[in-house]
Amino acid sequence: MSLLRLIALAAAAGCSSSSDQLANAPAVDSTVAPVAAVLSTDTTDTSDTSAASETAATAPDSLRVPILVYHNIQPASEAGAVRGADLTMRPEVFAAQMQYLKDHKIPVVSFGALLDALEGKGSVSPGAVVITFDDGRVNQYHNAFPLLKKLGFPATFFPFTHAMNKNPRYFTWAQLQEMQSAGMSVGSHTSLHVRVDKMKDPKQMHAEVTGSRTLLGDKLGAAATELFSYPFGALATAG
Repeated sequence: MSLLRLIALAAAAGCSSSSDQLANAPAVDSTVAPVAAVLSTDTTDTSDTSAASETAATAPDSLRVPILVYHNIQPASEAGAVRGADLTMRPEVFAAQMQYLKDHKIPVVSFGALLDALEGKGSVSPGAVVITFDDGRVNQYHNAFPLLKKLGFPATFFPFTHAMNKNPRYFTWAQLQEMQSAGMSVGSHTSLHVRVDKMKDPKQMHAEVTGSRTLLGDKLGAAATELFSYPFGALATAG
């Protein structure tokens, strides 16, 4: 397994975009602005696909693919009871952003496809984006997954494993298996959603990172152990 896949979210952090900061936007038709703004800053020249392919072949680690990061997808009336309410997006806002991608024929590719391109094993279409979800809240299953499946958009979900099958606000293993079967991918977000950059005990860090990946592998198969998303975007220092 490539080390690149395990540190993918760290490497991609510089080109990611949190799209759920628009939770309290006044009107649905203005809610696509963040997505449109991210895509308009893409330096890829989509008018020359041969040039893009040549760049990918000669310097695959320089690909710029926006990553649209989401957390809670639920009505504003329910957000107050959720930790991190500022990371909550209304379902109609999420739907408007997904429809924007569809209407503008913006390619949505899997995280695996992006990593294949970075490893020189393939390519991604010019102007493509990746969609991810952190934390494993069950509102993602109810309010995002059905729309993604309908539109044919792949996405990657990063749950922290301690909550699975224990807290009703988070995924069950059966739900994750259903999403996997529908073409979604799953990766690790640690066991307890802790800041690994603050850890002083190597054993604790090992338990959080390796333990969560082992459990994902046992429940969902080896494919669920290839990606890792740092909680809070906080990267651990080398060594």
